[in-house]
Amino acid sequence: MKTYNWRPFLERWSADWLDSPGARGRGDVDETVLRDRWLGFPAAGEDRISELEERLGVPLPPTYRSFLATTDGWRPAGTAVSRVGAAEGVHWYGDPDGLQAVHEGALDEYASEEEVLRAGMWGRALRLSAALDTAAPDTAEVLLDPGDPDANGEWAAYLHRGGAGGERPERYGSFMDLMQALFREFHRAHGDTPGFVNETTRELDADIEEARLACLDGEDIDGALELLTEADECGRPRARGLRVQMEAMLRGGSGGGSGSGGSADLCVVGRMDDPLYARELLPLAALEHLRAGHDEAEFLRSPDERDHDGDDEDDRKPALALLREIDERTFRYEAPGPFGDAVASAREQARWGDTDSAWRTVAAAVAGWEPYGEEHIAPVGLLADPLLGPVITAERGRYLLETPRAGGQSAADDGEVEAPRARADGLGWLAEDTRPPAPDAYRFVLVHGVSPQELAERIGQGPLLAPCDESEAGQAIRIGSCRVGDGDRDGSGAGGGDRGTGGGSWSFAFGSGRNGTEPPSEAVSRGTKSVTVWCERGGRSAALPGIFHFSYAEDGERVYGFTVRDGETEEWGAIPDALDPGHLFPDAVLDWEEDADDDSDSGSDSGSEGSWALDPDDEYESLDAIAEVFGVSLPRFAIRHGRLHAVATS
Repeated sequence: MKTYNWRPFLERWSADWLDSPGARGRGDVDETVLRDRWLGFPAAGEDRISELEERLGVPLPPTYRSFLATTDGWRPAGTAVSRVGAAEGVHWYGDPDGLQAVHEGALDEYASEEEVLRAGMWGRALRLSAALDTAAPDTAEVLLDPGDPDANGEWAAYLHRGGAGGERPERYGSFMDLMQALFREFHRAHGDTPGFVNETTRELDADIEEARLACLDGEDIDGALELLTEADECGRPRARGLRVQMEAMLRGGSGGGSGSGGSADLCVVGRMDDPLYARELLPLAALEHLRAGHDEAEFLRSPDERDHDGDDEDDRKPALALLREIDERTFRYEAPGPFGDAVASAREQARWGDTDSAWRTVAAAVAGWEPYGEEHIAPVGLLADPLLGPVITAERGRYLLETPRAGGQSAADDGEVEAPRARADGLGWLAEDTRPPAPDAYRFVLVHGVSPQELAERIGQGPLLAPCDESEAGQAIRIGSCRVGDGDRDGSGAGGGDRGTGGGSWSFAFGSGRNGTEPPSEAVSRGTKSVTVWCERGGRSAALPGIFHFSYAEDGERVYGFTVRDGETEEWGAIPDALDPGHLFPDAVLDWEEDADDDSDSGSDSGSEGSWALDPDDEYESLDAIAEVFGVSLPRFAIRHGRLHAVATS
């Protein structure tokens, strides 16, 4: 609804205001306003505009100049601004409250050019609003900044509320943009007023319905969101809930909170007996509430985050219980119908690390998703599930929105996802993740022929912990199952034959960082076989040498392996050629070589300042060789971005 022609826009504003409940009964309304249905004044005329420019010593920006040619000022019209834009009331601001010094004093060495420009606005600004009581908190001033022009000659416009102690000024690209924002503010203030119906509200409500149907059809998602955003900013009641759902899906389960990216507030008014609110919107609001670091009491008392005045104990108790489930990562998203069945299956897949299959399961079923009512357009509660939320990336959230669902007119025939079958990730990706926040140390054990639950019992103390990501795990070890690669699936090519269980099923335990926890011992291989890797890249100080440890064990006994530590190599057992550390780490020195040549200059530099660091290429080749020999793989997305069950270890 962006407007570039002043007259129709201002006539619409006048009509909407005059038709609003109570407007005609106000004692301060000029009779000419009621008669002419016009909140403005006669046009300024070219001579008056030129006189103003001569007085100011600068040409006026285009949209303000054309505004004066339409009306010489504008009445408050339901906003906090007094008469704005009248030629005789326009003056240089002069920074009467010394705000420029305050804002410039708050800048630091990292301030951007844009921040510096805005901080200097106060001393050069042009004030368009009439003189105000700047101590009043509900007043606002309109300022134009000639020092911040755009390519069209427009000056940045500011709405400064509450005088010296007010909020940070709101910036707009032009005077027209600011006036349109004030028009939306007027509509927003009356959005819940009974009887507030006019041409604008009817158009906006039609846009909302158009956007809702387009979203369910999977058509023009961005266009639909634009319509909902405009309607929401104008205070239309239906728009907020629909906009929240679309923006949440487009951010994905790992997206930022409501304060990021200019998104709508995730907290939507509702009641606990409404399944859309209780099962979809409130879990998402609780998640964002916790991400922002707020506590339980604030969740219950905030009117934006609870359904009404918070006095209904029947609503308070389940809301608080839900918040705790989200906080403890025990919340389980459920949905009706076949889509709900698919969600349950996907949750089990994601639970043990098969996030690719979990995504395909959800995506294939979303065409059959069933909404709770007309105000429900997407399964947003899915994003609050501790296991499935991380699976729904921003790209995948968009895919779900673009899939026709809930009887959308262009719904797909079979609902299947057109995507290639996911391939095993292998192990080499661990060496590729070297930039923060990826850790510089990790350890894992792969055990053949046992379930993740059994592996957890073998290495852990106590029951499985709630699903956690890398940052939430602390010193706990995360557990899962791994997709088999294309190598020797039963390990027979690893030397010593296949004395373990047959088949290609492996489970893993994985830990990140240098937390002092040793990798599980060979005892986890009892009755089967295991592969253990422990890597610390080193090189930062003498106290942190590079380490790469590999061990293959069968039935509780180690069979072969090696440890490269600070440039020296220790070997045991009959290591197959493919895993020969002499080839994988050519710069490392065997212990016996170091002892035999102790007085030479060709030994390890482990005693020098600093420490020996793993070569990233050597690390990659070693991991790749292990994956090839044993036919194993670790799920990259699940480990780096997803949540997995964990166990505490000694």
